[in-house]
Formats: sequence, structure tokens, C-alpha cells
Amino acid sequence: MHFIEFIYFVFFVMLFRYWRIFEIPNTPKWTMPTAFILKSSVGLFFLYIYYYSMNNAPEPSDAMRFLYESKELNNVFYKSPSDFFSLLTGIGDTAQLSLIHMNKSFIWNAGNFTLINDSRNTIRIHSLLHFISFGSPVVHMLFMSAFSLIGLRHLSIAVANYSKLKPLILFSVLLLFPSLLFWSSGILKEPFMVLGLGLILRFLLVNDPLKKRFIIGVFGILILTLFKPYIFICLIPAVLFYVIYKYVFKQIMILCLLSSFITLLVCVVLFSSKRKLITEYLSRKQFDMENVGEGGLHVYVNNNFYYFKPHQYKNLKIENDTVKLIHPSDAFFLSGDLKEVPKLVHLTEIGQKWKIHIVMPGTNSYIKTTSIDNSFTQLIENIPEALGNVFFRPLPIDKGSFLIYPAMLEVWILFFILLISIIFHRKLDSKSKGLITSFLLFAIGLMLLIGWTTPIIGAIVRFRFPSQLALLIIALITIDSKKISKRITHE
Repeated sequence: MHFIEFIYFVFFVMLFRYWRIFEIPNTPKWTMPTAFILKSSVGLFFLYIYYYSMNNAPEPSDAMRFLYESKELNNVFYKSPSDFFSLLTGIGDTAQLSLIHMNKSFIWNAGNFTLINDSRNTIRIHSLLHFISFGSPVVHMLFMSAFSLIGLRHLSIAVANYSKLKPLILFSVLLLFPSLLFWSSGILKEPFMVLGLGLILRFLLVNDPLKKRFIIGVFGILILTLFKPYIFICLIPAVLFYVIYKYVFKQIMILCLLSSFITLLVCVVLFSSKRKLITEYLSRKQFDMENVGEGGLHVYVNNNFYYFKPHQYKNLKIENDTVKLIHPSDAFFLSGDLKEVPKLVHLTEIGQKWKIHIVMPGTNSYIKTTSIDNSFTQLIENIPEALGNVFFRPLPIDKGSFLIYPAMLEVWILFFILLISIIFHRKLDSKSKGLITSFLLFAIGLMLLIGWTTPIIGAIVRFRFPSQLALLIIALITIDSKKISKRITHE
């Protein structure tokens, strides 16, 4: 660890130890600094896997790309401060400025057709950290670990009001949950997601003073929307259910469930255009993720693209940054508009050339899933497959790196904790039942979204941990530690 990295590390340890605003009620004063030391250690492991050991890899990892491209954005400041602030805020002709200053970027220029580009927002934050990180990835990791730890603190305080576990045990279980610990200690989007979730749950579940509660809620919604918008979308139905359950149906569960189901059914039947739009969007996302999993080549066709799968490379000749058609070939025509459906076309103009947009090598954890193909009926039929892939994968027969084994173990640990919470459950009041149902709705909604669109084990493991976190919180609310103590004492 270099001197500047050591200084930042000591700064955060002292900050969490001596600034009372970061204390967790009814826990030792060294709880937060100890947690930060643990997260920093895991963060170093994350950097070793996804940064330092990837220096000679044929394709850089996402972690490397985020740091490289954020440094590229940071360098714009020294060329043109006005251009830098335009790119940083998204105000102005950012498309032209991106072409000038960020033309070598991969993540910055990929997927720039969405309303909220969470990848660009993450690059923007890292570009600001470059002013004080002196080029050290460890400094970036320390800041991100601190952000996520603050979110975890708010999360544990929110859940503590509904759990019978001691605050230290509750916080420790949340902290040590493997996926949460690993991904939230890295330098990708997950630390911001944990921070946003923690703030929102504190806003919803803790009776803070009104001004403080308002500030916490606004920041939580803003952070989650900017860095993980699909998580926020999945959270909305769960929050609406809890509000309706608590204030409209006065905690009568059967009426709330029945009315929610009828409302969903009516919306599906009446709003056919919206149903079609959502189905087509999910189909396109699934198609794009299949391309990432299988690998392939995208080339420019004006403002649109042709996509060639690896088995079609035999029909092409790749020359530097261009591709020439040497044999007739099928390809997919992709519009830059994510709402439009990919079209299978047959190309016959031998000698035609295109400029390469992206070459994707594919992943070794790709799994074959049933294509939605813009069919709402198929979308519904895919529900069991989607939930099964997200909850139970990876399986022993699945391909992937050595990281599939910890992920596999984590699935069974979570399953065991849920089983224990059922066996040693406590008597729940009406408010707790409503909260548990809301967490379950969030978990199922997120697992469906991931399962419908993601055919890559590595991506599933990374994306699903908020749903696993929701299931873990359900177990922590449900479990009765006194029953467990009595069973152990009796035996």
C-alpha cells in the first residue's frame, strides 16, 4: 500500500470511529471502522481479480474500463474545462463532445441510447475522484467501500426496528453476506446501489425528524435512479403495495393481495400498447445480453448497426477497423432505438465494407435461455425458467471461472438461512407481514427482470444480489433467536 493510499485508509477508519453521525445505535464504537477494514480487504481482493490480474488479458474488465475511461474524462478538464463540465453534467452538445474527447471509450459510448445512463454516471464520479486519487485504483476502491458502508449502516438501522436480533448481529449478517460484501467493495455501480437502497429504506421505515427524513429520501431516490434505475423501478411496486396495505386496507393482507392482483390483470388486459412496448423492450435487452454472452461483431450502418454472430465470421474479412463482406451472410439489423425490434436480414453485396463499432469476445458462463421473441405469452411462460436461473444458478454443471463455486455456496447458505427462519419463526404482527410481503415482491420482480433478460451466469450473480438481500432481510425479520437458543440449550 502506497503512502497516499495509507493516508486515505487511516482517514476513513478514524472518520467511522470518531464521527458520531456514522455510529450504529447499540453497537460497539469500533463496529463501523472494523467493517470498513474488512470491506477494504475484500476491495483489494476485488481489484486483484478484476484489475491487477487483468493487465495482460485480451479484453479489459469492466473495472479497468471504468477507471481508464474516467481518467480519459478527467483529462478533458485540462484541455477544456467547459467541455469537461458539459460532459460531467450532460448539459450541452455531449454527443459531439463525446466524439471529440471520448472516441476511444467503450463503456461511455456503448448503450448511450437510454434516458438514464448509469454507466456514464459512474464514470463521471470516478472522473472526479481522479482529482484526488493520484491515479491509484485503491483510493477509488476506498471511497466506494465507504459509500456502500454508509448505505449498509442506514439499511441495518431501518431493518432493526422490525427484527428481534441484536443490532450488532443484524449488521454483521448483512455485512458478511458474500455477494453484498464483494460487489459493494468494488469500483463498479454496486456501492452506489447499496447507498441508495439504504437511504430509501431508512426514509420509509425509520421515524426520523421530518426535515432529516426528507433529505434522506431525496438523496436515496436520486442516487438509486442515477446509478441503478432498474432497481428503483423494481422497488416502486413493493413500496406502493406497502403504502396501500398500511394506509388504504388498514393491514388486511387478503384484501390488499386480491386488489393488487386484479389491478395487475386489468392493466395487462386494457393497456395492450404498453404491454407490447414492455415485451419488446425486454426482448431487445435479452437479445443484447445474448450477444454479449455468445460474442459477436457490431458494425456501423449510418446511425444503426449490423450484428454478426461468431459463426458468421467466415463470411467476413476483418481488416484493422473495418469489415468486408466476402460471402453472402445473414445478420441482424439493430436500430439505435432500443424500442425497435432487431431484424434478420440477408446481405449479398460482396465487397461491401463497414466500420467496426464493437467486437465482443463472448463469455464462458453463457447459458441458453428461451427467447422471448416479442411475445407476451412467451414472456409469461418463461417465468419458471427466469426465477429458477436467478435463484438456483450456478449449478455444478455450469461453466465459468472459479468464482462460480463461492456463488454456488452462497445460494445454499441463503436457502439454509431461509429454512431456519421458517422453522424458528416468531409471531409476526400485521406491520411486519406487510413489510415481508413487500420485500418478497421486490425480490421476485427483480429476479424476473434479470432472468428474462440475462443468459450469463457471471452477470446473474452480480445483478441478483439485491434480490438475495431482500430475501435475507425477510429471514432476519422472521427469525426468532430465542427459539434457536432454547433448542441449542435443550440439546
